[in-house]
Amino acid sequence: MPTLVLHAGAGGETRPERQAAIRDELQRIGDACWPMLTAGASAVDVVVEATRLLEDVPIFNAGLGSKLQADGVARLSAALMCGDTERFGGIVGLEGYANPILLCRPLLDADDRVLMGDGAAAWAREVGLPERSPVTEERLQQWRAREAGRTGTVGAVALDIAGRVAAAISTGGRGHERVGRVSDSPTVAGNFASRAAAAGMTGIGEQIVDGGLAVRLVAAVDAGMSLEEAADRVMGRILEREWEVGFIAVDHTGAWVARASTWMGWRAYDARGVYCTG
Repeated sequence: MPTLVLHAGAGGETRPERQAAIRDELQRIGDACWPMLTAGASAVDVVVEATRLLEDVPIFNAGLGSKLQADGVARLSAALMCGDTERFGGIVGLEGYANPILLCRPLLDADDRVLMGDGAAAWAREVGLPERSPVTEERLQQWRAREAGRTGTVGAVALDIAGRVAAAISTGGRGHERVGRVSDSPTVAGNFASRAAAAGMTGIGEQIVDGGLAVRLVAAVDAGMSLEEAADRVMGRILEREWEVGFIAVDHTGAWVARASTWMGWRAYDARGVYCTG
């Protein structure tokens, strides 16, 4: 029973017209990636493609349209984890490129699997990723006005027909943060998978790291909890601490969840149908 879940960030977006645009983009991207999964593509390949497509939508805070740090520079981060091999690949603070998720796929087979800054840019040149500025006029205007964007991290989780799960994530960061700040996205607190389950987080990165949330959720499934029970436990922690966090997750049976303490755009596909955020 293949399963695919996408999200476009838990950022407290309240504008109805922007929420509608987010739902439309999630539908477009999900409808493009779901047939790949049902045709036999691997979970890793599908979550990478879904995240790449999300990165190319400028209304999201990832890839093209990423928020700018305090010095006006966009530094992108992304991560990918394959549950079957339990290998993680991450990119931190990448400048001058708009699709960091494409650098994570080959990192799964590399010796050094989390790269930052100049090392990440050198890896991009090595694998032949085309240079492309991720900065949009909207983000420049927000930076000049010190206005925070309302959309957050994007990502995807999937279960393929071979029973393998994977999780991918991409972000432009918080916006106006100190240069050098690292979000949860390129860590296992924000993106994690085992053979049992895969989870991706979005929201305030420091809170996600404090809670070790993606690892906590997947570890609970590894220990014998159902995905629903594990999600309830993690959501309880989020609500108890009044954190602004959302997450998506899938397990090896095809069960999935999409939860958030604030509005989060998401869309899910399984053998029973298609589901989306309200």
